[in-house]
Amino acid sequence: MNDFCEVVKNELKSQGMNVSTFADKMGFSLQYTYNLINRKGDKRWNEDSIQRACEILEIKIQFIGKSA
Repeated sequence: MNDFCEVVKNELKSQGMNVSTFADKMGFSLQYTYNLINRKGDKRWNEDSIQRACEILEIKIQFIGKSA
């Protein structure tokens, strides 16, 4: 399973987008976005921020259940 923070970091790198640009597009401050991506403090991804990040990075999340 991929951690969403790692997916975001990898996508930012592959798309050549820096955290400052991503933060602007997310509508968050640079510090908040940095903390969110790097799991600093009490910042956590929620459904809205995940959806917004996916739209900006043009990625999809697929949830796969465990096979019985």
